[in-house]
Amino acid sequence: MTDEEKLQRIYAAASELFIQPGYHETQMQMIAQRSQLAVGTLYRLFTSKAALLDYVFLTTLPAAPVTLATYPLAPVDPRELVNRTQMAYADWNRQLTGQVAASFDDLLTALFQAFERYGQYFLILEHNPTVNPALTALYRQQRQSLYQQVGAFIEKALPAIPEPQRNGVVVVDLVFWWCAHKRYDSFEMEMAHGEDDRMIAVVREMLRRSYQ
Repeated sequence: MTDEEKLQRIYAAASELFIQPGYHETQMQMIAQRSQLAVGTLYRLFTSKAALLDYVFLTTLPAAPVTLATYPLAPVDPRELVNRTQMAYADWNRQLTGQVAASFDDLLTALFQAFERYGQYFLILEHNPTVNPALTALYRQQRQSLYQQVGAFIEKALPAIPEPQRNGVVVVDLVFWWCAHKRYDSFEMEMAHGEDDRMIAVVREMLRRSYQ
């Protein structure tokens, strides 16, 4: 198994465990067991659990591929992590703003794609708001920005819909719940995994019909 394949396993296992039971409750031994690797392998690749958390955050960002230097990877400079996150959010917002002149279906596509990428990342911050207060603050700002942007789209493109800003909140939260909470943080999580794509298709069609 290559180091890249090991990193993929570690990323998946750590992302799940940092949501439940949470970052502080998760030990490297638990991540090793979930990823079916030796604990020594984790410490060969990462200096600490904090370094692994930073790796999870950076790997999620589409505009900031992680450049692997030498192992073990150390924690990232907090300023760099914030800067890269701001750049990723800015790019996301530009893409979403570009949907204003398009259809509601295009807007839904952009939201579903974004939350499928960021879903676990956001849940880690929601469950562990103090592990990186700066990233948590950026996440809160981004949520508010999404509410406003979707509300503005509804107000402009669907003027017959009352209370567009509140509808914007409903749309964003519903998409996020099905892309993130239902997938990674629900009581029926394991049972639901096989139905994810089909259920999301149903939710998308329901939203499309509601706002057509």
